[in-house]
This record gives sequence, C-alpha cells and structure tokens, in this order.
Amino acid sequence: MLLREAATPDQLRKARKFLAENPVFNVLPLGDAYAPLLGVSKLFVAAERNAVTGVCSVYQPFNRKPSVALSTATPETKRKLLGIALSQVSGEFITLCNHDKVEVVKTHAAVLSLESELQMAANPPKCVKSNVKVSRARNKDVEELNRFCSEQDSRAWTPLQFKVGPFYCVKRNGKIVSAAGTHLKTPQIAHLGSIVTSEAYRRQGLAAACTSALALDLASKGRIISLFVRSNNKPAISMYEKLGLRKFARLPS
Repeated sequence: MLLREAATPDQLRKARKFLAENPVFNVLPLGDAYAPLLGVSKLFVAAERNAVTGVCSVYQPFNRKPSVALSTATPETKRKLLGIALSQVSGEFITLCNHDKVEVVKTHAAVLSLESELQMAANPPKCVKSNVKVSRARNKDVEELNRFCSEQDSRAWTPLQFKVGPFYCVKRNGKIVSAAGTHLKTPQIAHLGSIVTSEAYRRQGLAAACTSALALDLASKGRIISLFVRSNNKPAISMYEKLGLRKFARLPS
C-alpha cells in the first residue's frame, strides 16, 4: 500500500474521483478536495496498483482545531491513513465518524468526548412555500454575517465559508437574525452549515425559509444536499424532514 499526500493535479483528480463514488458518506474529505477549502486542507491518499483505496483530509482554517475526515476504506487502510494524517496535527482535533471509525481513532489518539449527530441528505430537497422574506447575502453583508454567526456561536463558521457558496438570511431592522450557509460545495454535493436564528426570533419559520432557499439554490445544479444535526435536536430534525432531508447516518463526533 502506498501512502502519500495528494500534491499533484493528477493525484488530486484521482482522489476526487474516488470520493465522488460515494459523495454523501465522503462529503467532508470530498469538500476539502475543492477550493477554497483545499487552500487550508491537506489530503492524504492510500493507493494500491495505482488505484485510490482511501482518503483522509486535514482541514485547518485559521487558529481553530483541525478537523480530520476519513473516507470509505477498509479498517486497515483507515488506520494507516489516520496515522500519516495525524503526523501533521499537534494537539486536539475534531473528527466526525461512525462507530467503526471511532475504534480506528482510538488506535492513534485518546477520545476526549463524543457527541451524537445525524447526517441528513436530500436529492432533491422539497420546495416549501413561506411568507418569510429571505435574501441572499452579498459581499456587503460579510461583516454583519460574521458578527451574527460569532454571537450565535456557530462553530463551523469562518469568513472563509462565505467564499465556498451562498448564504441566505433574514433581516430585521437591517440586522441579520437568521441565516443558513454553505459549509462545502462540490459538483456532486453541497453540505449546509451555520444554520442559526437569534433566540428572540425562533419558532417563526425563519430558519426553515433560509434553509429551503439555500438548498433549492444549491440543488438547482443537480447537487445532493447534506447536513449534520445534533441527534437530540428534535425541532431541527423535524424542520429538515419537512424540507425533504432524510436520516442517512448517526455519527459520534
């Protein structure tokens, strides 16, 4: 088995092709393989007889904890990929993985905490009618969007996310009070994130309106829509189901 960083255009092309064979399961490393996230990510590839058999990405935006994501692969390939990837990481890191990958992670690192999340996906999402006025965020809104997401403690948000894909928002008195954005985007799939609403404006359908507008925009190019949600967040899960998303996998994270 050959292990190496995907450092050439040909190696990157092969990694993308492998990941795109299962875009929902491989959504995180697949997204890290495309700009602009590729600029703050490293991809490590396992290959046998010149064929890719697994990929591991390390995404490290700015000063945040790095996120490590493993693709579909055999347990042995996952262990070896994780070993080479973690040689690039010092200190704590975050990983989203199913139960079998937790055991792989434990061979290289101590698990400090586990949080249960669901991955939900739609192909295509449903069109949900709403009277809520939603607008697509523009360049002039980035400073306000950064303020809003920071105040709401949106963990996945960085200003880099605005370069990945569209954000949709609802404003009241000129300020953003609800938003939904693109965490990553590839030709095959778009993963949503930073779906938040100010506490005073919750339970008014604002998040559903933002998420619906965003999902329909991204799906218009034929992309699958994916997102993660805390498994105990029943109101959010119910909302996403109304938008046509269905439970795909349960992930300790």
